[in-house]
Amino acid sequence: MIRKLTPADAPEFMRLRRESFRKAPLSFEQTGDIILQPSVILEQLRITDHQFVLGYFSKTGRLSGIMALNRYEPVKRRHRSYLWGVYLSEEVRGQGIAKQLLSEIIAEARAMEGLERIILTVSNHAEGALKLYKKAGFTEFGREPGAARTGDIQMDEIYMLLDL
Repeated sequence: MIRKLTPADAPEFMRLRRESFRKAPLSFEQTGDIILQPSVILEQLRITDHQFVLGYFSKTGRLSGIMALNRYEPVKRRHRSYLWGVYLSEEVRGQGIAKQLLSEIIAEARAMEGLERIILTVSNHAEGALKLYKKAGFTEFGREPGAARTGDIQMDEIYMLLDL
């Protein structure tokens, strides 16, 4: 089941975010030992006309996937939004769930009046995510080599966009 998360989902959202930082260190700039601030999480989960987080709940009812969209609020940037926080637990990967989440995000974005574009950044090590975004029509418009490091491994940050 896919639905928008609310502040009531904060404990599960925090658990999954921590899992993402631990299990996908080459995909996120945060480290696995980061302390998540509850006030920040509650704000991220507040559904407004410019932000929402989608969650995928497995058959057991456990939050197992997340994907979020935020629209820029300044008037001169309101035509743009950004995708963030994309993660699926290992046990639900390969089932088309990321594609479902992304399709729903894009549909919601297209329904937002005046919204013209979704941008995102993705690690060059996140091959599955890169493939998903390209299939959905996202195109690369920039790359920062060595934007982050995990130990001796460098991560290029790839900038992508989808015109709606």
